Amino acid sequence: MKAKKHFGQHFLTNKDTAQRIVDALGDISQQDVLEIGPGMGVISQFMLHTAKRFRAVEIDPEAASYLEAEFASIELIKADFLKVDLRKYYTTSFSIIGNFPYNISSQIVFKIIENSDLVNRWVGMFQLEMGERLLATPKDKKTYGILSVLLPFYYKIERVMTLPPGAFNPPPKVNSIVLKAEKVDYTMRCNPILLKQIVKTSFGQRRKTLSNSLATIIDKETFNQHQFSTLRPENLTHLQFEELCLFIESNVNR
Repeated sequence: MKAKKHFGQHFLTNKDTAQRIVDALGDISQQDVLEIGPGMGVISQFMLHTAKRFRAVEIDPEAASYLEAEFASIELIKADFLKVDLRKYYTTSFSIIGNFPYNISSQIVFKIIENSDLVNRWVGMFQLEMGERLLATPKDKKTYGILSVLLPFYYKIERVMTLPPGAFNPPPKVNSIVLKAEKVDYTMRCNPILLKQIVKTSFGQRRKTLSNSLATIIDKETFNQHQFSTLRPENLTHLQFEELCLFIESNVNR
């Protein structure tokens, strides 16, 4: 089966590497696990008879046919993961794993965040540059961005391994990284929808000070009273963005 560029397919080839990726999820015997983009099943094979319950989401009809022929017991959701209503399949916590298609990997992470009350852990393969964004802190000026801020409210992220292009068929033009994420016990103090809007708006004009980039959300005169008004978004930690969100909540539409 040939990889399809429009699906962002790069198939992992080494079984030992696949086993290490699965091991990063921990003991899966008591976990329901959902795999995104199983492709030819190099990761799937280690979970089929080990996870409490294993499902896989596959958008490619050819890959789905291959998987059903290769693994008779596999439970497939033949759909685009981004369009799947996860709550149709899960009412209790589950884990996610996958060699995430690089062209939609950020959208996958946003969807995981939206369903973080159900997704208690996940392990994913990313393009190295994308993975570094997810791991970034304010000191990492070039890679610190929207997901760098939002993720820590929901998950603790750790690096598992990096992989060269030769680990895949066809080889991508970039190095790859595997990350694992564990749910954190934190209750956000401000409105998460407003926080996301503030973070996205701030980084949408990241070279501007916050008083300028957020002028569509809070007027400058009010915001200039705040200590963060002259800073740029890359200077704030995720908890400082939460403080900013609380300030805006208390000073807008009063």
